[in-house]
Amino acid sequence: MNDPVSGLLGIVREEISLYQDLVEHAQRKTALLVQADAAAVEDSNRADEGHSFRLRRLESEMRQVCRDLGCAYRIPPEEFSLERLAARAEPALALEIRSQSALLRNLARQLKSALEHNKRFVEKSLCYSRGLLALLGNASGSYQQSGLFEKVPPIRPAFSKRA
Repeated sequence: MNDPVSGLLGIVREEISLYQDLVEHAQRKTALLVQADAAAVEDSNRADEGHSFRLRRLESEMRQVCRDLGCAYRIPPEEFSLERLAARAEPALALEIRSQSALLRNLARQLKSALEHNKRFVEKSLCYSRGLLALLGNASGSYQQSGLFEKVPPIRPAFSKRA
């Protein structure tokens, strides 16, 4: 019984290492976004693809090992979790499973927070860029040959007063 559990713990440790890399990578990406270095962001995105590939591979291995452990410990597949496995494992293994599970959860939270921060940063940057483009797009039609703005008659709103 210990061998499949050891295999699972090995996969969890690899995921922990990968999640640590992902958290660091997301934090470095924040700096790249602030610097607005498009080439570096593109390189970073390629690195993201490599991380995603590794994560998918580990998740696939994890599913197979969990399926086997679920059968061995009589845990239905839909109810299988590291916590349920720890509840049925010997005390020394249970402690290790819970410890690694808590570490993985913590890293997942850190990664989620860093990714949400980057997402908000990119969304605000896009909003700002759209606003500038709209301003420049509207301004370009109202320039005079002298370079001054042409006086544009005010646009009356087309709202119904009855509304």
